[in-house]
Amino acid sequence: MPTPRPASPTASTVAESSNREPNEAPDDPDQPRRGIFARVSDRIFPRTALIRFLGYVRPHLWLVAGGSAMGILKFTMPLAFPLAFKYVFDVLLVPQPRIEKVDALIDRLCVSLASTLHLGAGSAAKLEALTAALFVLFFVQAIATYFRNYWASMAGHRLIFDLRYALFLHMQRLSHSFFDRTTSGAVVSRFISDISMAQNFVGSAMINIWMDGVSLGFVVWLLFYLNTRLAWISLIVIPFYVAVIRILSPKIKETSHDLQEVVEEFSGELQERVAGISTVKSFAREAAEARRFHQRTTQLYDLTIDSVRLSATHQMFTEFISRSAPLLVIWAGALMIMHGKMTIGTVVAFFAFLGALYLPLQRFSELSVIVATSLAAIERIFQFFDETPEVTDLAGAPALPVPHGCVEIEHLGFGYKPLDGGPRRMVLHDVNLAVAAGTTVALVGRSGAGKTTLASLIPRFYELTAGRILIDGTDISAVTLKSLRDSIGIVPQDAILFSASIRENVQYGRPGASDGDVWRALEQANIRDFIESLSNKLDTTIGEGSVRPSTGQRQRLALARVFLKNPPILILDEATSGLDSEVENLIHDAVRRLMKGRTSFLIAHRLASAVDADVIVVLDRGRVVEVGAHAELVKRSGVYAQLFNEQTRKLRLTPEHTSRLPGSLRLARVPDREPAA
Repeated sequence: MPTPRPASPTASTVAESSNREPNEAPDDPDQPRRGIFARVSDRIFPRTALIRFLGYVRPHLWLVAGGSAMGILKFTMPLAFPLAFKYVFDVLLVPQPRIEKVDALIDRLCVSLASTLHLGAGSAAKLEALTAALFVLFFVQAIATYFRNYWASMAGHRLIFDLRYALFLHMQRLSHSFFDRTTSGAVVSRFISDISMAQNFVGSAMINIWMDGVSLGFVVWLLFYLNTRLAWISLIVIPFYVAVIRILSPKIKETSHDLQEVVEEFSGELQERVAGISTVKSFAREAAEARRFHQRTTQLYDLTIDSVRLSATHQMFTEFISRSAPLLVIWAGALMIMHGKMTIGTVVAFFAFLGALYLPLQRFSELSVIVATSLAAIERIFQFFDETPEVTDLAGAPALPVPHGCVEIEHLGFGYKPLDGGPRRMVLHDVNLAVAAGTTVALVGRSGAGKTTLASLIPRFYELTAGRILIDGTDISAVTLKSLRDSIGIVPQDAILFSASIRENVQYGRPGASDGDVWRALEQANIRDFIESLSNKLDTTIGEGSVRPSTGQRQRLALARVFLKNPPILILDEATSGLDSEVENLIHDAVRRLMKGRTSFLIAHRLASAVDADVIVVLDRGRVVEVGAHAELVKRSGVYAQLFNEQTRKLRLTPEHTSRLPGSLRLARVPDREPAA
């Protein structure tokens, strides 16, 4: 069995890929190379979702460090203003008999600066020098503010780029079974909503925690320097902040996680309803869908309000603590002034420092909300990364050579994994088939017989439960998936065209093909005349707001894509039902031209398409019950003959079918004519 790859890519390799041009991106840049040291560290520090997330931050640590350093400057430089204010009060306006150390230091700096600027030596000169110094300080703070915001945002957006790219690479490696059980809206929600919320962890948490931590430590040191007793009084509120964080943060995280789950389900359902709006209208189910949407939106609303309520409660307590704490400081400071134990300038400076003390404390408390919601999003992202692909390349697997295109299926068994984790539901049982090169094989059978499943196993969309498939004698499980799928052209029943130009859609089969090759492929697919009739021809954009091809045109464009790819093996899912006879004939003509000289598997839903096949394989309840040509199988009077008779019964005219009563399905029998006399 193939060795499973690690679930998530390393940040370093993804970061390197983000600096490359898109056409230089490696096929598998998300493959980690983990050494002995990394494995030992994993045992010491378990690779939780947060630890794995920080791995994506590591390539951008210089931005995080730079943003943190600028943030420290941004919040510590203004701390000079309260000290300057104290100096103005205690030295310049109301001189004290004894100058404190900090005032003496500022006085020396003002005297030196005033002398340098030739301002004089008086109090007015010192005030002018102090004002000029503060202007310069605040200008530097403004520059630090710019780089703090710029570098923090750059770190966050680079992280989003790396994480989304790695998630997209991982998504493409996942097997079809994952997409069978996961809605496209749920996948998109991880890429948009969850990753955007995770970005806040970098911009707000990782940078602010250093910025606020250092500035808080500096403020606390200044407060103790000014007055120890008053400093202890101002710090008495810290346990209350901690209590609020410990009580509310887990609840906020849990609510945020539940909210994101509902948003994911809501996105998936909304996308399905938008895509199926024609079905809703055709059954006049608008009112029922509106009620369903109202119920889902109500659930989303209730969870959102719960999240808002918890955040508001958190903010209420932190605001109360932040506003109440200065009252104690002012009360204690006023008592000290009354007893002559403190100057007015010191109290003024102390009060000015309180804002710088409680603001980081308040942000630390609010940061717990951001961290809680970010961690919920991070856990959901890495749940996606933990989805391991069932179908992977073996280590050192070679490319698949296909000189002829012979396909052999030996004792093949397959079952789908149920969503509840129970035993597999077997769909195919002991299928054996040998297809010579250049043979057209029609897979027929009733709905649910296993036709599409069997065809999906040839390009390894799913891993076999039993048996093996060989192409030109090589087991497809032993070669690279890319080389295997490069050798197979697939035309699905519902042709998928991307919102891009016709040229890009056709070149999807062979990137970089010349326009001449594209035109030849369009001609072989019987759609060149339509493309030439368009004003922009190959540059015409397909999609909403532009050209919207019909079903038959989409099918022929999908055929042109495979014509350009020119693979030795084909898988075609018949899709001509509901088309007019002219378009159907054009598609059948293009299909016959495409199958010529190739090993082709045609999933025939209508037996008229299987009549001309070299070999018809009849499936019934996951088993091959008949194999042969059309004429041979009809003579056997087996399952194929029964299916053929069922589908052609209405086309065989009998006398009873020649006349019906007007507006009725009841037959109108025509009386026998009497012979002429």
